[in-house]
Amino acid sequence: MKKTWISAATGFVLAATMVLSGCSSSTQNASSTPGGSTKPTESAKPADTQKPVTIKFWGGVQPESGPQEAVDNWNKANPNIKVEYTRYVNDDAGNLKLETALLSNSDAPDIFMSYGDDKITKRVQSGMVAPLDDLIAKVGFDVEGIIGAANIRKFPDGKYYYLPANKNVGAVLINKAALDEVGEKIPTAWTWDEFAALAKKLNKGERKGTMHDPQLGNFGMQVLTTDKPADTVITADGTSNFNSPALKKGLELQKSLEDAGVMVKYSEAFSGKLTYQNELLTGKAAMVSAAIYLIRYIKDTKSFPHDFPIAFAPIPQYKAGGNVNVGGGMGDYMSINKNSANKEAAMKFIDWYLKEGNMSMVPGGRIPTNKKADQAKIAQLLIGDSEKLIDKASLQAVLSGSYTYPTSYNVPAPVEIGQIYKEEMEKYLLNSQNIDKTLEAMKSRADATIKSAKK
Repeated sequence: MKKTWISAATGFVLAATMVLSGCSSSTQNASSTPGGSTKPTESAKPADTQKPVTIKFWGGVQPESGPQEAVDNWNKANPNIKVEYTRYVNDDAGNLKLETALLSNSDAPDIFMSYGDDKITKRVQSGMVAPLDDLIAKVGFDVEGIIGAANIRKFPDGKYYYLPANKNVGAVLINKAALDEVGEKIPTAWTWDEFAALAKKLNKGERKGTMHDPQLGNFGMQVLTTDKPADTVITADGTSNFNSPALKKGLELQKSLEDAGVMVKYSEAFSGKLTYQNELLTGKAAMVSAAIYLIRYIKDTKSFPHDFPIAFAPIPQYKAGGNVNVGGGMGDYMSINKNSANKEAAMKFIDWYLKEGNMSMVPGGRIPTNKKADQAKIAQLLIGDSEKLIDKASLQAVLSGSYTYPTSYNVPAPVEIGQIYKEEMEKYLLNSQNIDKTLEAMKSRADATIKSAKK
């Protein structure tokens, strides 16, 4: 049986989605006009003949972190389609509550958010979700022009069942004071070899050149993903991709940096529960390959007191000229309940939300998927009143980049393969087997698991 690739569960790709998965802490409300609101345009209003309806919208983000402002803005301009927002907690109990409501149709939402491929797949397969293609056509939503069709999964029947509202943008965050200290400029396009070289330059005294949160990422999988963003861990013939030169390079890069003292060893980082935000913002690491979501911690000077600015660089590439962004890709999947009596009205709200309404979500760290969104305004909303702590020009440059995001729709037995990768990777980083034996064991075990899953 085929399953979707669950990157957060396996730690293969940076888990920006884990941090932005609907458990955001309260932040300031958005302010995308001088008056502090994101106003719906006239085109977003329904026709005057629209019969008044109430749309229920469930999501995982706290109302005060953006959703309530977005809903209020819509309701002020659209009296015939009233939207009510309800937060459900994005954990096992919360997801069960949502799915029970969808299946029983008892006080069920018309619109709901799913966080992760595993969640939306389960809901589509269980008949909870309405196909969107006809609704998209009726409101004239330009999937390619606004989001990019390649960034949205079509299911086996060839239809859309969600539209993503949040873009998890990966980036390398760098202590700019440390960068200035070694006389280097902010990278604008670079390879993993150049990343390693800069890490060595930034390494000084108690300050490491770089680090990884072992719960969220590793250089082996990051480098492999920049070489093959689609179904990273399998090849075109369906076997595992664990004999890839890119994976070998990534694992060797991490071990060489650990052995040279340029980053904390994997075992120490794991046992010490090191996080990107703590190591970067306490000056213990000069740069981290993570994602934009860390801005929320940069601005939290109460928890992370610091006075040095953070600059942003794009994710390094396996080959020069690449544009793969391993930050997590698209998220916040907006869907319509299959049993909703107000599907067309719900789609009108989704159309507006994806074009402009979700600018209210930006201060909390959620980046709109709209390719036409004003990136300068997004950067300013993200920064807020923390101009001295965030390098605006480099942030805006990263936000404005055109990227290929990883997708993993066709990987059999993803959890099992993820566990194999983790076990063999740890043996290598802990010096219990060499790189060739590691890759050989990874591939052999993964190929056998794939073969078994396809029976």
